[in-house]
Formats: sequence, C-alpha cells, structure tokens
Amino acid sequence: MRQRPALVSLAPLLPLWLAVSLLRSGGPGAVGDEQSFLRYADNLLHGTFATPGTGDATQFLWHGPGLPALLAPFVALHASLPLMRLLGPLLLFLAIVLFYRLLRMRLSHGWALAGAWLLGFYVPFGEIVGPLHKEPLALLLLVAALLGTARYVEHGRVGQLALAGLSLAGLAMTRLEYGWVILALLGLAALWTAATRGIVPRRALSICAVALAGCVPWLLYTYSLTGHVLYWGNSGGLSLYWMAPHNDQLGAWHAVHSVFSQPALAPFRPFFNHVETLSPLQRDLAFDHAAIIAIGHNPAGYVLNLLANAARSCFAAPISSQVPIGAVVLEAAFTIPLLTGLVLCARAARRGLVRLPREAGPFAAFGIVGLAVHLLPSSEPRMVLPLVPIALWLVLQTAAGQAHRRRALHSRAARGTPALA
Repeated sequence: MRQRPALVSLAPLLPLWLAVSLLRSGGPGAVGDEQSFLRYADNLLHGTFATPGTGDATQFLWHGPGLPALLAPFVALHASLPLMRLLGPLLLFLAIVLFYRLLRMRLSHGWALAGAWLLGFYVPFGEIVGPLHKEPLALLLLVAALLGTARYVEHGRVGQLALAGLSLAGLAMTRLEYGWVILALLGLAALWTAATRGIVPRRALSICAVALAGCVPWLLYTYSLTGHVLYWGNSGGLSLYWMAPHNDQLGAWHAVHSVFSQPALAPFRPFFNHVETLSPLQRDLAFDHAAIIAIGHNPAGYVLNLLANAARSCFAAPISSQVPIGAVVLEAAFTIPLLTGLVLCARAARRGLVRLPREAGPFAAFGIVGLAVHLLPSSEPRMVLPLVPIALWLVLQTAAGQAHRRRALHSRAARGTPALA
C-alpha cells in the first residue's frame, strides 16, 4: 500500500495550532514583547537596530535580530498584528515537518510519523503561540540545525555543514543566550577532537565554528555600541539578578515595573530607583555586579534557586505570578513522561541494549548545555521548549532500537537459533 506523503499526514496539525493561536491571541493591541519586536523590525527597515541613547532597556539590545528580521517585511507592508501572530503556528508546523524528516533519516516511516505527531501534540507549545514569541522561530531553527548536523555527520557535505552551522547562528540571533551555548560547545568539541581525533568530533567542531562565524556580525555590532567583547544582549543581567539569593525569593523573574507596583517587592525599590538612572548597558552591568556579589555571599541560596529554577522550567512552578494549578498539572503531564523516557534512554545506552546513531552525542551535548545555560539565570518553561525535539529524538531512537532488538530476539527464538549473550 502506497504511503501518504508526510506533509499530507501531518497537515491537520496546522489548523489545530492556528485555532489555538487565535484563541490565545487576545485583542488587536500589542501585548508582552510584541511592541519591542515591531520597533526593532521597523528599525531594521531604516538600516538600524538598537536605539542608542534610549532610556528604555528593551529598545537597546534586549532582543536579537532574528524575529524582527522575519517581521520586517510584514511591517513594511503594514500587515496587521493579528496576521503577524499567525507566523507562530506556521513556524511550529514547519518545525514538526522538519522533525519528521530528521526522524526519517534513521527510522521507518511509521516511527517517524508517530514521532512527528507526538511533537505536534506537545500541548505546552500552546504557551508560545497566540501573541508573538521568539520560541516558534527558535524551535524551527533548532530542528533545522539538528537535521543539518545529522546529515553532515553522516555524509560530510558542505551544504549540510552550512545548514547546521547557520541554523545554529540563526537560533542564537533569535534567542541570544544560545550564543553562549555555541561558545561552550565549540570548546567541548575542540577538546573532544584533540582527545580522539574521530570524524564525529571534527565535524561537530566545524559546525560550531560556522555557527560562531555566523554570529560575528552581531558581535561586531554590539561591540561598536558597548565596547564589550562577546556582548550578546542587555537582558541577561536582570535575569541573573533575580536568580541571586534574596529574602523571600526563589529566583523567579520580575519585570522592572513589577518592583514598583507589587508591595512584596518594595524592598528592592531603592536599588531599582538607582539603576533606572543608568543607561541600558550600565544597568545590565549593575545587575550583573549585584548578582555576583549576592551569590558570593550566599552560594547555598543560589543552589536552592537553581533547584527552584529547574522545577520552574519543567513544571511552571514555583513562579512569580499566580500560575493556575491546571497549568502546572498540564506541564507536568507532558514533562514527566519525557524526562522518564530520557532516564530510560540513558539506562538502555549504558547497558548496551541499544546503539544510538553517531549524531546522538552532539545532540545530547547541545541539550545538556542548552538546559544549563537556561538554568543559571532566571528561566521560564517557554524558554526551554525549543529543546524538546532533542529529548524526544533520543527517546524515539531508543524505543525504536529496543523494539528492533526484541523483534530480532523473537525471530531467533522462532527459528530455534540461540540468542547472543
């Protein structure tokens, strides 16, 4: 029987996520970071990006150019905000289709299609559609990087190297913290190459080098504005500040305006009154400096906040705002099976029950470093959602490998052939 094309089989997911987006998008006015994205997009149309001399930190280097560059043509055409919001579910759907192609490299059509549907039914993705978010684009770029990496590790072609490296660079331009992931992986790949001189570490090193090269124009631009080398953006200081140990806080992030509107945050107002008089760059550095001092005085408190941050990233609690218990239960209902699958995957690999593809090492390294980079400053569940395809890929490869092993054992038993030890 002829197989249906994957795009046709997965097509129902697009109207599903479009409907979710429309239900969550709210009114016609900009919410959250949308106004910042649109201003950056408009700046790009006029040959600039940041707004030097601004007192608004969110208009300096708060966001990377990835999503604004995608929005710029729509802004130029005066497209409505509700129309631009539909980019989120479209990008999510494209990521699901690419994930199928990634799985199909190693798995049968049935396994790959099932895996793509699992990704498509990952309900927590509802958090990143509706209003404009960076995560749908980040998710697509990450899956494209995984696909390019798997193909380059297997075949070593220049086009595959470009797909992997430039997709990673695009990911860093979309969510700036991934710039630190690229740097960390570049160092790890260099050490791995020096230790083993194998083909996989050499190709992983090449991918990281191309990814960093793709980030150089942004780093040169930020250096021209700040005088700081490897300055990715000015939003990290505030996140690190809230992760530092403070009385009655567990590392949850708070917006600056919340400090002046919420009575529970009143003790922080003197310091925030001071930093509000600084430029966005000096404000970011002041937050960094205050956080490092607080962590140095109470490292145990920082460890406690790290544990809370891990729970917050995976289960949406504890968090600063009042998160409905239903949202926490829903997050846990999808996160716990995925984490359980990863534990079983590691156990099977350690016991030699399954042999993972060669790209599993680079994929796992990216997932681990990516998670670590998000846990050190204050984080939220939506920020780690782009890492879900890596975890799901590892689980599916293990499950398919074990299923194949069981079939082989049953086949030997049916033929009366002794099983190998």
